[in-house]
Amino acid sequence: MHEAALEIAQDCLAQRARRLERTLSRIYDGALRGVGVTGSQLSMLVAMTLMPQPTAAALGARLDLEKSTVSRNLARLTAAGLVDARDGLRLTPRGAATVRAGHAAWRKAQRQARATLGARSLALLSSLSPEESS
Repeated sequence: MHEAALEIAQDCLAQRARRLERTLSRIYDGALRGVGVTGSQLSMLVAMTLMPQPTAAALGARLDLEKSTVSRNLARLTAAGLVDARDGLRLTPRGAATVRAGHAAWRKAQRQARATLGARSLALLSSLSPEESS
């Protein structure tokens, strides 16, 4: 049993991916703290900006998010006055300003994430297409 546990602990790709996700989330969320959104919430605002007629279901599909995650974040974004969800979904002027303000913080996080990952890991992540990594 010890050998099986050791193999899982050393080789599990899912565990490594979760650790990487937590590391990157800390970087992006930290950089965006002053903007008032998390990295996930900024991604939702960006996706809504780029989608012709965003709906919660389409947003979830585009970002590969669970329905409950989309609902929870949309509720927070709506409560913050960043999203109007009355007739479909759209960014409010405040939401659009948040995307603009978040851009500089996102760039800072990008630089930090690139430095943290290093060239080899960065090349691997960059090789994934947006459809595979979003």
